[in-house]
Amino acid sequence: EFKMMLSLSISKGQEQVDQFTGNNISMEDSFGELARKVLNTNINALNETFSMIKEEDIDRAITLIHRARRVFFFGVGASMLTAMKAMNKFMRIENKVFCIQDSHMQAMAAATMDERDTAVIFSYSGATKDSIHVAELAKHAGAKVICITHFAKSPLTAFADLVLLCGSEEGPLQGGSASAEIGQLFLVDLLCTEYYRRYYDACSKNNEKTSQSVLDKLY
Repeated sequence: EFKMMLSLSISKGQEQVDQFTGNNISMEDSFGELARKVLNTNINALNETFSMIKEEDIDRAITLIHRARRVFFFGVGASMLTAMKAMNKFMRIENKVFCIQDSHMQAMAAATMDERDTAVIFSYSGATKDSIHVAELAKHAGAKVICITHFAKSPLTAFADLVLLCGSEEGPLQGGSASAEIGQLFLVDLLCTEYYRRYYDACSKNNEKTSQSVLDKLY
């Protein structure tokens, strides 16, 4: 609530929309200036995410996913969209990935996991109650928990076995900003690509099968 009121008070009386975009965009900007600022924000999110990557963390994440009997991708709100995208990418090369949209069903799935399973939880803030609840349930059930978030220390990361950090700054009025999502998606793409490369023989066969399965749906 304090963050929300502070953001509103700072922007009050100013002819700016950066309280929503976070790009220091002014009402007087031309479209070209607006496009450049949005581009720079997204580029900065990617660069920041790249600078925080640790090879040993990526290696451990891929190992946890590979060894798992089941892999669940969790998220709520905008982070749910990222979780669904992660499942979509991994489903092309793995047959043990799942993504549940309903928060109650997420909790039930997390509670029935065990030490053979891995949960991958997306939350920019690391302070979303539903995501924290899922992480706590999965952890207590014995599953491995991977968190993809912006903050190294948060209520969510307290239950994590591994934390992968994404870049981008997001204000209280910018929930679900594209730049925050881009940082998360970059990590998803990196994990999926390295996973495919590491376990090429099995992944390439699955990729051929999944690609073939949708060919009839193309004109």
